[in-house]
Amino acid sequence: MRILSLIISSIFHPTFIPLIGFLLLYSLTGYAVYLPKDVFWFSIMVIVQFTILIPVGVIYFLFWRKKITSLELSNRQERPLPLVINLISYAVSFLVFRYLQYPSLIVNFFGVIVVSAAFSMIVSLYYKLSLHMVAWGTLVGVLISISVRMEIGLHLLVSLVLILTAVIASARLWLNEHDLPQVAWAWGTSSILSFLLMIFL
Repeated sequence: MRILSLIISSIFHPTFIPLIGFLLLYSLTGYAVYLPKDVFWFSIMVIVQFTILIPVGVIYFLFWRKKITSLELSNRQERPLPLVINLISYAVSFLVFRYLQYPSLIVNFFGVIVVSAAFSMIVSLYYKLSLHMVAWGTLVGVLISISVRMEIGLHLLVSLVLILTAVIASARLWLNEHDLPQVAWAWGTSSILSFLLMIFL
């Protein structure tokens, strides 16, 4: 069961949420119809570089230099530096999309990602919250807000993401990386925060 939990935690790692969210927005909101293919692939390049390669590369570098003891950032005291790098990387991707005048929904989504990263960084100074649940809670809040704002029936998709989130939460608990309050508080706060931001931005 531990091996399965490790696989689930790795496959559904928080670093993939910006890419997953962008692809969902691209598919669900009609952007696929008029957003040129070269713009789409440029977007993918920006997202992969600034929200996956750089954050993951920094974590592996810090682990290699023995600045952190776990790739999972299990020690709360070791989280600030990697999370600051995450925040900067996410902010760069947000600024790129804003500067290039991408559709407001995409720009707002990356703005929410930046806020979630800042939230994780600040809270982690005092409390070990689940970064997996912050990420997936953010995605849930964004999807629900899109459903409300654009009157799109996303009940099945949201339900599937909620089930997946429960599986991921169970994996984190099984690995003893977090206790139930850390998981629940991270998911609940991030989902509400992202929903409100997407609604009012």
